[in-house]
Amino acid sequence: MEAGVASRSFDRLRLHSIGLPQVLFQSITHMAPAAAVAYSIYISVPSSKQALALSVLLALIACLCAAVAIGQLAKLEPSAGGLYTYAARSLGPWAGFNVAWLFILFEPLVAPFLYLEFGWAMREVMSSEAGWHYTGQWWIWVLVMAAIVYLLTYRDIRISTTAGVILGAFEIGIFGALALWMMLSNTGDLNLQPFNPHHAAGSWSGVFRGMVFAILAFIGFEAAAPLGEEAKNPRRTVPIAVVGSALAIGLFYILCSYAWVFGAGFDNFVTQATGADPWRALGKTFWSGAWVLVFLAICNSIAANSNAAVNAATRVFYALARNRLAPQQLGRTHPVYKTPYIAIVWMTAFAIVVSMLLGWKWGPLIGFAFIATLAVIVVVVVYILICLGCVWHYWTKRRAEFNWFLHFVVPMAGAVLFFFPLYYEYYKFPPTYPIKYANWIALGWIGAGLVLTVWLTQRAPERLRDMDRVYVEDETIAPEPASMPA
Repeated sequence: MEAGVASRSFDRLRLHSIGLPQVLFQSITHMAPAAAVAYSIYISVPSSKQALALSVLLALIACLCAAVAIGQLAKLEPSAGGLYTYAARSLGPWAGFNVAWLFILFEPLVAPFLYLEFGWAMREVMSSEAGWHYTGQWWIWVLVMAAIVYLLTYRDIRISTTAGVILGAFEIGIFGALALWMMLSNTGDLNLQPFNPHHAAGSWSGVFRGMVFAILAFIGFEAAAPLGEEAKNPRRTVPIAVVGSALAIGLFYILCSYAWVFGAGFDNFVTQATGADPWRALGKTFWSGAWVLVFLAICNSIAANSNAAVNAATRVFYALARNRLAPQQLGRTHPVYKTPYIAIVWMTAFAIVVSMLLGWKWGPLIGFAFIATLAVIVVVVVYILICLGCVWHYWTKRRAEFNWFLHFVVPMAGAVLFFFPLYYEYYKFPPTYPIKYANWIALGWIGAGLVLTVWLTQRAPERLRDMDRVYVEDETIAPEPASMPA
């Protein structure tokens, strides 16, 4: 089906209204650089140990390969459907539906994952620094963060994405400065040992196991894709944002991981890094009372990531509703703000309920780890499908443009590298209770998606055919002249 405006009517987003900085920081803030270093890469430490930087480097290479594949497809299809549109156009409607099915599991879980992370972090600080020892206070902070994100995302997309630029720049500045400070304070000890696999638990097995949670820190580099209809010149801005965010923040992660090993003391690293809130402790060690800036950067990072996650999730639900694969109400946009406001309300309620249930059952920290494991497995499968889709699309449909490096070597390398985390997660070192349930939920969800695909093929094939529909072409519809609401 050729790209174009669909014949049936539907509510529109605010077309071509945000530029490259906002689109770029949609991906960057979705990665949550500061919170990812403090709490996602942190989970890799027991496996990677002093070889943490190597696990992060491998995760960067894999995600950069996927980013290039996404970028090569994004320049062809500007759509709020993002990855599922790319999969549908490259591998076929069945793949588009499965990517959408996987997406509606992992992307809506990002916000509750972050709310629990915020609740745990605030409880730790309020207990140790302010003397408030109420262990159940995490739920209060969950509600506070949910309210902040709701207010940011409900209004104009230009407000939430501009906020993302400001918040993202602050967190990167603070953590980057602390990382450089630690390296300058230990210049005589710096070496390449953080890239030596023999320092990991079980050598390479520990490196690949650590890579699983290092990938968690990268989730979100593709978050610019669902802004394909709201971005100016999306064929250029979305690919730049996807690849640029993966590369820039990946290098930032390596810098912070490397500096962390020496800042904590090489021999003492594992003990320090597996303690409570290790980056806040590093802030106290190197900056004394200015540790508050480090903690503010983490909180800021969680807010910015939640904001970007809700923006991405609600745009995809909007696109699914438009394709009649989700409740029609989710495709409605606000008459003034042009945001998918009903999807935002639903997303907020869902995130609060999931956060409360998991926090009540296992506490905020275990709940956070549970969602993290579930999200990584599902998103890795999505990245593999997109990598394969890039190869197939350019080889079969755009043979004249096929480039052996961009359209074969890079995406296939990404698909192969992403296989290793799945192998270690399911076969080599499967997790214990309760995290092991996340493995089986992810597997069950993937299986259910395949069954639904078969059912739709038999009963409603026209809905699958709509998966590859593109509803707006770059530059064919001018931006709306409405001014930003007060």
